[in-house]
Amino acid sequence: MKLSVWDILTLVVIAATVILLVVFLVIFINPDSPINPFPLPTLPPTIMVPSPTATLVSLPPTWTPTPKMEPTLFPSSTPIPTMTPVKLP
Repeated sequence: MKLSVWDILTLVVIAATVILLVVFLVIFINPDSPINPFPLPTLPPTIMVPSPTATLVSLPPTWTPTPKMEPTLFPSSTPIPTMTPVKLP
């Protein structure tokens, strides 16, 4: 059996597909790998700022107004509803 050009090209395409799948899998599993064309950006170092004291932070006291005791108002009378004529154009 003689190998034709199309058989050789088919083998080359299948090999390239397998290689690309392996490369994609390696980049998916480890994004920091050296074969990644778009590596993750390096993070800036964390700055540790020392605190001056270990005291608890508390809010200042606030003034709250006290409610005034006022007498309850009596209910007012409500007018009885009346019919309103409706005119349609």
